[in-house]
Amino acid sequence: MVEMAMVFSLLIMLLVGSVTAAIAFGTNNSIENAAREASRFAATLPGPVDNTWLHTVRDVARAAAQGELDPTSPGQYICVAFINGASIRSLTDTAGVPAHPNAPCFADGLPADELRVQVVTQTDATIEAVLFSTTVTLSAPAAARYERS
Repeated sequence: MVEMAMVFSLLIMLLVGSVTAAIAFGTNNSIENAAREASRFAATLPGPVDNTWLHTVRDVARAAAQGELDPTSPGQYICVAFINGASIRSLTDTAGVPAHPNAPCFADGLPADELRVQVVTQTDATIEAVLFSTTVTLSAPAAARYERS
């Protein structure tokens, strides 16, 4: 009976840890999809590239994430940047508070003069295993060539 109690508690910890890790994996897939969808959408969205354009792309990322990037989600972060060689227009949204820092979202290694759109989505997820838990930051970058003028 004692041995079964010890083994059972270990199995429960393993089960709970596996389930919460699977949920975090699903969240990661969701925010990766949101970044890809938003960058693809932005690549074909006609200009002018202004604050309204940036907010529209951010809203597409938020909608594609199926609730994972709501402003109330812990660690929620969305960055949208339009890079036009000499200039950068960008929007960062942290916990529903937008800012326009005019900086790239990430270093993508592409030529500086290439017209492109960058989108980064990020959120926090907690993995629990009964006796302990850990919070992980899930992040997904995406870039696409801008196809409109």
